[in-house]
Amino acid sequence: MRCRRERLLVHTDAVFPLYSYRLWNSVLLFRWKMQGERALSPFFASRAAFALQALPKACVIVPVPPRPGKIRKKGWDQIEDLCRFFEYRYGYDVCRILERRTGGEQKRLGREARLESIGKTYALKSMKKLKKELERFGGKVPKNLCIVDDLFTTGVTLESCAAVLKSAGAEKVFAVTLFIAD
Repeated sequence: MRCRRERLLVHTDAVFPLYSYRLWNSVLLFRWKMQGERALSPFFASRAAFALQALPKACVIVPVPPRPGKIRKKGWDQIEDLCRFFEYRYGYDVCRILERRTGGEQKRLGREARLESIGKTYALKSMKKLKKELERFGGKVPKNLCIVDDLFTTGVTLESCAAVLKSAGAEKVFAVTLFIAD
């Protein structure tokens, strides 16, 4: 109940979770994310693309970046898979300007440890990489951004990313997640 009383999302303007993380939904996420059943990616992308239609037209997608070494270890990242569908099948702009500083898994942390990680886990990419990524957007961070992630648990990941994006010049930061742990 404490999560419901204390407002955490200050920099995130709105969150649009698609499904509750219960029963068979948790099995689907596990099979997609942990067991690498990439055949689920087009399905999840189509559902998320439908939700993205509710956002302002000029909204640019920002994926939550993976832990350092995750792609090398597992061979892929589920959020990047979604973003490729958003770009190539649905025509959305994707701006990959965030990086993850830490390698630990959020799922292993309790609420308090997650809250302590705000401001420490995510950052803008290095200046050279950032400049290259922003060339398509006139060298500036787009005004309307939408963070995409798979699971909304405490909101710390979304809020950490949104705080970085707003400090970089974004005016509105929305979020679409596939699931919400309720």
